Parts: sequence; structure tokens; C-alpha cells
Amino acid sequence: MANDFEVVSEDALEFSKRGRKSQVNPALVEAIAKLRKGQALKLSGMKVNLNDPKAKTEKARISATIRQAGKQAGKKVGIRWSSNGIPQVVLA
Repeated sequence: MANDFEVVSEDALEFSKRGRKSQVNPALVEAIAKLRKGQALKLSGMKVNLNDPKAKTEKARISATIRQAGKQAGKKVGIRWSSNGIPQVVLA
């Protein structure tokens, strides 16, 4: 049985990035950047079907996208989900 390994310098190590690069819609970032206290941003295009078995996962994915957009806009955001699955963004 042959050994399939080699000892190399630590400087020669190669790494791959973990996860996917975030793809945030620039229009969402801009809308959040313009948001002021007392206003809310209703994101009807990101509606989640709450009867779908994967609704919880979908809500988490969308929430992460919204938080990333807020981060890119330099704003801390809160997410309020309507009873019919529409995320609504407010400044935290």
C-alpha cells in the first residue's frame, strides 16, 4: 500500500474559501440605506409560503440576505414577518 501524502512548508498550503459569496441585490441595499426611523420596508417579492415544509429554512435564508443587505448599507435592521409570510424591514 503506497502512502499518498507529503510534508510541505506551511507557506505552501492552499486554502479554499468556505461557503458561497453573498449575492445581495444592490437595489435592496440602496432601499435600506434610504430607510429612516419610523419607516418600514415591505418586501413583497420575498414572500414565503408558510404552508411549505421548507418555510422555516426559506425564512432563515431570506433573513440572512436582508441582514447582509443592511450590513452593506451600514444599517442595523430588524425583520418582522407578516402573518402571510412577507418580510418587513425596520431599523433596529
